[in-house]
Amino acid sequence: MINTGTSVSYAVLALLSTGLVVGLGFLARPSRATSLWAFAFTIATIGSFAWVAADTMGSLPLRAAASGLLLGASAFVWVGLRAWRDAARLYWLPALAYCVASPLLLAATATSTHYALIFRLDFAVAAVVAALILVELIRLGSERRGEALPLALASGGYVAFAILSLIDGAVRFAQTGTIAADADALGLVRELNSLGSLVYIVCALVTVLLLARTASAPAGPAASTCFADVAADRLDRARAAGDQWWSVLDIRLDDPDDLRDASSAIAFAAITDGFARDVRAALPADADIDARGDTGFVVLLPRPEGAVRQVLSRLLARVAAADAAQPTSVRLSASIGWASVDAVGYDLDDMLEAAAARVTEAQRRGGDRWERTQIAG
Repeated sequence: MINTGTSVSYAVLALLSTGLVVGLGFLARPSRATSLWAFAFTIATIGSFAWVAADTMGSLPLRAAASGLLLGASAFVWVGLRAWRDAARLYWLPALAYCVASPLLLAATATSTHYALIFRLDFAVAAVVAALILVELIRLGSERRGEALPLALASGGYVAFAILSLIDGAVRFAQTGTIAADADALGLVRELNSLGSLVYIVCALVTVLLLARTASAPAGPAASTCFADVAADRLDRARAAGDQWWSVLDIRLDDPDDLRDASSAIAFAAITDGFARDVRAALPADADIDARGDTGFVVLLPRPEGAVRQVLSRLLARVAAADAAQPTSVRLSASIGWASVDAVGYDLDDMLEAAAARVTEAQRRGGDRWERTQIAG
């Protein structure tokens, strides 16, 4: 699978990649996804060093087993992608079964006439895994297209190469009655495999590290629960004291999908970072703020009506103000939904629902505005 001249280079690259995934991925952002990716790169490292050992010893079974490990490692990249998006089922048992069966089958047939057939079939299974990886990357959506692009390109190339390999085997069998390649053809295939293996591990490294480093960027359930607990407690105490100077604001960046499509991943990240800074700078220090994804915030604000209006006007003006460091020439704007206790009551869920309805109405009317829940009667 890997040419002898590049096996050591691949082993060193695999070892370095594993260290980066463990250090910058798993240890920095421990999760099921990063642990599975670290395991996948560890398998690839073991396989690459087994290949070096096989070259040194001249052992065909060990070389075949190393090939099987390298082919099977990608299955855990796929499982890690499913874990990253919180899929209901991870299918780690089938991935483990393939990762174990692949080296065993190849090692057992390494010296037999069936090895070429078994290897092509194993390579086809690995291509199916690459196709599944491509599907998972597409499911991440346009907001993660920058992170997904390197591995998506590599997986697409892997599938294409596997299809060509199967076609080549079928043609050889039809012409000669065997799928084994001659020496020149086998040398070309090994050179292509060498280059492809190096490209694939680099692309996989880039994608999994980018995903690992952004996995904790959106506000997770723990952060939202903390905000809900604090906000509900404040509103309960305000109810007991008869304090009606409390409001919930739902703040959202206008047209985030259009901005994402018109920008690169880095530029869109800069836009959302600037939006977050503007929101936090415009709100008073005693406001409770909860980020809802990259482009929205929910705020509990203890202020009378006149002061809230001033805060909202200042926030909208700050978001819309031109910034020389802004990565796009498009004018940014935000919409805000405003629900106060004198209109909705002190129940946090009711206030959040009312604020969300009003911000939706504000965006329907063109954005760059706030809408308030009206007091009944």
